[in-house]
Amino acid sequence: MRILFFGDSITQGFWAKDGGWVEQIRWHFDNKAIKDLNNNKQPSVFNVGISGDTTRELLKRIESETIARIWRDEPIIVMIAVGTNDDVFEADDPDEFKENLEKIVHIVEPLAQHVVLVGNPACDEALTTPVAWGDFSYTNKELKRSEKQIKQVADERKVHFVPIFDDFKAKLDAGSELLADGLHPNDSGHLLMANKVLPQLKELLK
Repeated sequence: MRILFFGDSITQGFWAKDGGWVEQIRWHFDNKAIKDLNNNKQPSVFNVGISGDTTRELLKRIESETIARIWRDEPIIVMIAVGTNDDVFEADDPDEFKENLEKIVHIVEPLAQHVVLVGNPACDEALTTPVAWGDFSYTNKELKRSEKQIKQVADERKVHFVPIFDDFKAKLDAGSELLADGLHPNDSGHLLMANKVLPQLKELLK
């Protein structure tokens, strides 16, 4: 089994000292595999996250990059964690995000045994309106709306969905330090995401 994680800088693992949430999932399976290499049945994890990606950009690359990682008859799982950047960089049409995500799922469904859509972490608006690295802003209203659309696509296409926003926001509101710069998770935030996604993967691997 091969697991491909597509997404943006949060998937790529920005600002994570101990590895981002995808790397933490890879380490989980790698540590199990190395204990018995002769009978290794653990999946291989591929991080295909690219900083700044939106659904427009992902549409351009997801088919070729998925096909490039198919090996013999080994089945694959495609994880898609995109949505943080669409409201900022691709805000011309409020319906475009959902339409693009539907197209992405349509493309990868014939190639994958399972498709999983992952929601968005919350942000700290005191640090993201605007962000320190540009003249643009991220808000929890937009991130929550995007995750709602992600769930709608998952329900309509009958693929798997992992919610992130509500648990992440609740822990932020309770005082947990989960963000490195107001938007990107720190190690604790990445661990929270890994712990949300990993149980879903384990169910699919049974």
